[in-house]
Amino acid sequence: MSEIQILERPFLSLCAPAYNEEESIESVVREWAAIIARDNLNAEMVIGNDGSMDRTGEILARLQQEFPNLIIVSHDKNGGYGRALRSAMAEARGEYILTLDSDGQFDAGEWKQLYDKLQAETLDLVTGYRHAKQASFLHVYADRGLNGLIRLMFGLRLRDTNCALKLFRGEVGRALAASGEAMGYPTPTEFLVKAQLLGYRAGEVQITHRDRAGGTTKLKALHTSLTMLQFLLYLRWKQQLFRARILSRP
Repeated sequence: MSEIQILERPFLSLCAPAYNEEESIESVVREWAAIIARDNLNAEMVIGNDGSMDRTGEILARLQQEFPNLIIVSHDKNGGYGRALRSAMAEARGEYILTLDSDGQFDAGEWKQLYDKLQAETLDLVTGYRHAKQASFLHVYADRGLNGLIRLMFGLRLRDTNCALKLFRGEVGRALAASGEAMGYPTPTEFLVKAQLLGYRAGEVQITHRDRAGGTTKLKALHTSLTMLQFLLYLRWKQQLFRARILSRP
């Protein structure tokens, strides 16, 4: 049994979605737990299990017996990356919320780099930008095009808006999760666009991007690109209505 003790309010909540990650979920949770112990953190791990049809749920239930700071938010049906991540964030009690994926592509130990940046510049959130992204040539160049489009549409001067590794002040993360609408891939970008509209201050730091710990990506390049474009146009329309005081919230 883990010796980690859960206090009333954790310092840090690690929040991630999971969908059919039976090949990687155990090694990833154990890595997070080792980082929490190494850094002597009062932290919790919150995973939104998005209707997984493999052994992900079974593995998480077993790990929960070993790690009392592992919280599982279960969905009966697959509803998408965004819904699963926001449901985890809604359950998070931490003073700070770290979002990341559950496939092992991000090093949770880099939370400290984001935290130092947030504290040094009195920011509300810090996003990572991926150095030497571990993805196909098509995905790398699609991301570059996406970030150029986002700079043009929203004025966000950030290098990698859709990077999943982000650190939020707890109340900021929960507020953005509550206002979130994206069901899938655009979710990390939506957080940043809405943070800008609400007056939150954001920064970024370079982080490591690794190969998946197991399994295969759920993204399909053409479909993902088209849905991302549709959602960005919708966000731009909402942004204009919010600024014109036609909508009360972005």
